[in-house]
Amino acid sequence: VLPVFVVLCAPVAQGIGRDNESAETKFSVVEDAGKSLFSLPGLDGTVHELARHRGRVVLVNFFATWCEPCRAEMASLRQLQSRLEGEPFAIVPISVAEADGSVRRFFAGDSLPFAVLLDRDRAVARAWNIHTLPSTVVLDRDLTPRLVAEGDVDWARPDVMKILANLLGKVPG
Repeated sequence: VLPVFVVLCAPVAQGIGRDNESAETKFSVVEDAGKSLFSLPGLDGTVHELARHRGRVVLVNFFATWCEPCRAEMASLRQLQSRLEGEPFAIVPISVAEADGSVRRFFAGDSLPFAVLLDRDRAVARAWNIHTLPSTVVLDRDLTPRLVAEGDVDWARPDVMKILANLLGKVPG
């Protein structure tokens, strides 16, 4: 018998809505910065280690293909990766508790700017205390978690770009 678990799919997290442009995106400061490094298989068939991203600002995005807000956020993450091309920056999307085939079908025909990782048994999501999809943990260059956003984020918003620019050590302009 397989254990049953519930992961909420957040349509809009408080303060992170796309419809209310005047509200600033709300990130929570990570209370327990002791998140563990991980290795997960990717859709490309190779094992990917978080540690290889040391020296970059990293967005670890937990998602599911059945989650509508996750779908919209994935498009925003692709655009963000393009905007920050050449910067010490990485996006690590992690599919949570889904069959490989479902994830493959979701991305079929897409040219992805990042590797999609598979947390088949939710081990990484549990270790990182993820209960809502989508959720994103923002890591600094030492791979120390700094901020977390539960729910989808519009990664093009000026306030969000300012947060990333600060972590990258750039003056937003």
